[in-house]
Amino acid sequence: MRTDPSSPPPTRRAWVTGGASGIGAEVARRLSDQGVDVVIVDRDHAALDAVQRLVPRARPLHLDVTDTQAVMACVEAAGQDALPDILINGVGGDTRRIPYEDLREADLTDAIAHNLLACFTLTRLCGPVMRERGWGRIVNLASIAGRTYSIFSNAAYVAAKAAVLGYTKQCAYELAAHGVTANAVAHGPIGTERLVAAWQDLSADRKAEVQGRLPMGRYGTVDEAAAAIVHLCGEDAGYTTGALVDVNGGLHIA
Repeated sequence: MRTDPSSPPPTRRAWVTGGASGIGAEVARRLSDQGVDVVIVDRDHAALDAVQRLVPRARPLHLDVTDTQAVMACVEAAGQDALPDILINGVGGDTRRIPYEDLREADLTDAIAHNLLACFTLTRLCGPVMRERGWGRIVNLASIAGRTYSIFSNAAYVAAKAAVLGYTKQCAYELAAHGVTANAVAHGPIGTERLVAAWQDLSADRKAEVQGRLPMGRYGTVDEAAAAIVHLCGEDAGYTTGALVDVNGGLHIA
């Protein structure tokens, strides 16, 4: 049932997967500061402990969202009332630079598990609950790689992120009549710990080449990526669905 627009908005609950570090942690902090009841979902115990200092009001949930059976068991145990109104599918990534001819089927399977299946499982469990409530926000963390190609990763990762974009659009279409939006944020190079580590592995010539291709001459910041994601979670973004928001400093302009 849709909420009466004249009544005060209810307290929303958000699940942020991969939320113990990087962009996810900043998204969790911003949502929590806005009064959202945030659950940070991650499989890294140490990172969950650390992020509690950044987002003290958020609740940690130790869960590997690439393990479908574990996710389904967790949701069954928690009950539908515990499922979120806002779902940020932030798990993903792959900084292995493997030539396409050296990739094996296992590499593709792994890329799909970490970048597509991770958002597919929770979305199909949470989407129907949002539909029944008449309100919901789903934001999938995509990548510039899914729009074009990757200078830091490989073809399996690019294919998986491209699939995330298609999945997001179809979910948006099917949920649009029920007050639920689904959008994707495709970020370019963002100065997370993971990207900084990948950058250090590049040769000096390769660094100069990459630096020269960035129209703004710099990485994006975690704050800049998180701001775009959080906007899509709010009431003001209620008419935005099926959108792909590029946060890449002009590196790719469609």
